[in-house]
Amino acid sequence: MSQMLTNIKRVVEEEVGNRTSQMTVLFEAITNAIHANAKHVVCRLTSKEGSLNSEEGEVLERKVDEMEIEDDGDGFGDANYKSFCEYRTAYKQDEFGAKGVGRFVFLKVFTKASYTSYLSEGQEKKAFTFSFDFDSENVVCEDCEVSKNSTILSLSGIRSRYFDVNKHLDRRIEMDLNAIKKKVLLHLIPTLFFYKTKGCDVVVEFVDTETNDTVSITSDDVPEFEEKSFEMPLDKDNQISFTLYHKISKGDGGLHAFYCANRRTVCEFSEKDFKISLPNDFSGYLLLESNYLDEHVDNERNDFDIFPIKTDLYSTLSWKDINAHLKGIISPIIAHNIPTSDEINRTKLKDLQQERPYLVDYIEDEDLEIVGFVDKKQIIDKAKKRFDAAKDKLIAHAGKDEYTDEELQDAIQIAQNELVAYIQDRVLIIERLKTMLNDKEKSEKVIHNLFMEKYTDDDYFSVGKNNLWLLDDRFTSYSYAASDKRIKKILESVNLEAGTESDRDKPDLALFFSHNPINKRGLKSVLVELKSFDDGAKSDRDKYAGVQQLIDYIVAFQGKEDIQEIWAFLVTDVDENFGKRLVRNKYTPLFSTDRPIYHQYYDEMKTSIYVVGAETLILDAEARNKVFIDIVNKHSRLNKLISEESEVNMGVAL
Repeated sequence: MSQMLTNIKRVVEEEVGNRTSQMTVLFEAITNAIHANAKHVVCRLTSKEGSLNSEEGEVLERKVDEMEIEDDGDGFGDANYKSFCEYRTAYKQDEFGAKGVGRFVFLKVFTKASYTSYLSEGQEKKAFTFSFDFDSENVVCEDCEVSKNSTILSLSGIRSRYFDVNKHLDRRIEMDLNAIKKKVLLHLIPTLFFYKTKGCDVVVEFVDTETNDTVSITSDDVPEFEEKSFEMPLDKDNQISFTLYHKISKGDGGLHAFYCANRRTVCEFSEKDFKISLPNDFSGYLLLESNYLDEHVDNERNDFDIFPIKTDLYSTLSWKDINAHLKGIISPIIAHNIPTSDEINRTKLKDLQQERPYLVDYIEDEDLEIVGFVDKKQIIDKAKKRFDAAKDKLIAHAGKDEYTDEELQDAIQIAQNELVAYIQDRVLIIERLKTMLNDKEKSEKVIHNLFMEKYTDDDYFSVGKNNLWLLDDRFTSYSYAASDKRIKKILESVNLEAGTESDRDKPDLALFFSHNPINKRGLKSVLVELKSFDDGAKSDRDKYAGVQQLIDYIVAFQGKEDIQEIWAFLVTDVDENFGKRLVRNKYTPLFSTDRPIYHQYYDEMKTSIYVVGAETLILDAEARNKVFIDIVNKHSRLNKLISEESEVNMGVAL
């Protein structure tokens, strides 16, 4: 009795990962056949009874229960069988990168793997079963008339970790021949291309044994790739060679971008933080190969032992290193194959400038080269991390006696971008409010909460950042406010909130102070009253009564809070008739982007009152904010890049 010199069950459980699936089994079986010089591989897939039923009792999609892979390769001659019986043999390792553990994948999914090999040399039939208790002497050899080599691998007895009716567990693949073909093609396309370049066309068939439907992979499915070789520095003395196989052309199908090892695709670029896509009317392949990737792939060839980033000066290449260099290689390939690539890049640059102007200085250079084809969210996320890291570094070095010119420039840049971030926050607030203008009631509530949250109980409290810039940028430093409780107490003390008003007429007030109101000296205030935004039904006389009421509130607050000067804003519905009444009462219409803002200064109260419509409030704030945005955009890094690209393109056109 002679057994494989290892514990097969232990190898399967410890060295074959849980990500292994029936597709992994197919990949391995077909690859083994091709490595055995097969030109024709037939995969017969069987679906038996036992598919899970839905709660309604209907049978769900058919799943694969058994597989049979037949090929016309070398078969199990003495050398191949000896290699099969040895664990981690070096046989075929140099030529194919074989790891010597592929056959164990079969036993991860199935309980039994039976081989029957017909050998023309020796006119022999050889049969054996590979299982946890495999015995290499348990092979049956018979004389047989053989005109052509043929090896059949039969896989049966799917394990409960993949299919268990009682646990409602079903990890079997669907009996969808086209989907199976596509996955196999994507996985083996480097291998098939390699053999195609050697003049060896491999055909892989997939057969549904119940319906006899058949689909095939042929040499026509394998593109004619171009290749680009390049090197990356591992350290100051060593370089690592890479080859990018690429094919980009017009047509549907999307982009298939893979890191490869041992002439097989292992994982997509997107799995390693590199999301790249092509326009809808283009498709293609990007396949990266290297001995470095061969050396770092895992046993199942579905991942690599490579860190996301370098952990120290002595660590090997990281995905960040590889992808940064790879983007520079891919950029001219895309530019060559997609005529509109410059325009696509400029459009994406403008989008980034519009969305995240404060992050533009922190976008990585390699992303800028290929910006139109890289995932926008990924670019923004990485730029934000760099921005946050720069701020953390600045804080860590705060308090030094002296700073280098570089540190001072970094500090200035961070301060500028913090300001840009604040301006961008204002843009988002304005955009949100603009979308709500049609919903009057909701707009009123949201605008109130932008100024002050309701139901605060303290007399005074610090509001931190306020949104008084919606009214005027002069008031952004007003960081103290009176609570609802305080406002109500003052109004009741002068009989201005006796409880007789209807809900729509009750004052909706917010009161802000230039500094802590405990210190009365030089105290200034901003008072905001919101009237119902659907007051269009009211007469201009009734609306003007609201102005008179606001004056009463001002007098009350001045008396109780000892305020030196007040700016009061009445935000309400302002139509043409109401505007005329305001003018007749000595209110001056001020220039605005929409309807006028009406203003009057009351010298005896040292108070300015502004009457403004909700829509005008928002549009006017937007116009003021746009001044900042235009300045930022004009001097931004991306704007310079866009301008430079435009000038280059104009020069080419001329």
